[in-house]
Amino acid sequence: MKRSVVLLVLGLALCLAGCASRAEPTVSAPGQTAPAASAPSLSPPPVSTPALTAPPVTTPAPTQPPLEITQPEPQDDDFVRVIDYVPDMAVELRYATEHNFTGQRIYDFSQVWLRYGTVKKLMAVQEELGQQGLSLKLWDGFRPPSAQFRLWEVCPDSKYVSNPHKGFSSHSRGNTVDITLVDGSGKELQMPSGFDDFSPLADRDYSDCPREAAENARLLEQLMLRHGFKAYSGEWWHFTDTQAYPVAQDFEPVEAAACYADCKEYLTLRTAPSANAPAITTIPKGEGFLLLALHGDFALVEYQNLLGYVLRSYVQSAP
Repeated sequence: MKRSVVLLVLGLALCLAGCASRAEPTVSAPGQTAPAASAPSLSPPPVSTPALTAPPVTTPAPTQPPLEITQPEPQDDDFVRVIDYVPDMAVELRYATEHNFTGQRIYDFSQVWLRYGTVKKLMAVQEELGQQGLSLKLWDGFRPPSAQFRLWEVCPDSKYVSNPHKGFSSHSRGNTVDITLVDGSGKELQMPSGFDDFSPLADRDYSDCPREAAENARLLEQLMLRHGFKAYSGEWWHFTDTQAYPVAQDFEPVEAAACYADCKEYLTLRTAPSANAPAITTIPKGEGFLLLALHGDFALVEYQNLLGYVLRSYVQSAP
């Protein structure tokens, strides 16, 4: 009897253990449909798309501006136009007109030329005068030997004109000026005499002239002497640079004339009338320029605001 009860209890325990190990079925509420089992996803796995990176922008290298060519500073013995360095100086080149003691035009040009060393001294005088509201006025500068011969032909009197057959005027060295003073309006200040006056009034004995004229002449003389000039006793207007230069027998200014480069490829513009002088730039074949002066086998020309020398044989007058 007891054995039967024990077997019964063991069987019941095994039955309960088996029920606990099974999954519990889902029971739908009345009127509801049991949810279908979820099917596995058929979507493809996400594809990893690399981030889009903009291609690098290549910045072109900056274009170098064309090299600016500047005018080299002249040597002290080089000839230059005064107006290029002292543009505020008054100029009345008397021998380029008939308004002179000969009544004839002596020069074939209308610009004043001087040695650069002399011009630098005039610049200093002009600057000091400007502080007083005054200015220099230039009547004569470089006088080529050809002009000195013309003067002698018109007035063959050594009392008034240097005899070129015996020696040239200091004007032919390019370091001598005939000069006076003007006020801020360009009016000439009173002086002991007029230009090229051959009377005793022209000398530097100012006792025979009005006080104002004497004071003005002394002011001009003091400034010119202070800045490196010497005065000629017979003419209050005549001053020579203390720096001597040789007579320039082969430098001949001309009235500016249009020309062009008559060559195979280009002309070399140089700082001096020499094939060995440094080059400033080149002038392409057919390019135009201004002829300013003749100097031996070379010509002084102006090209694109640059002044320099080229071989004369390749200079052709413009039609």
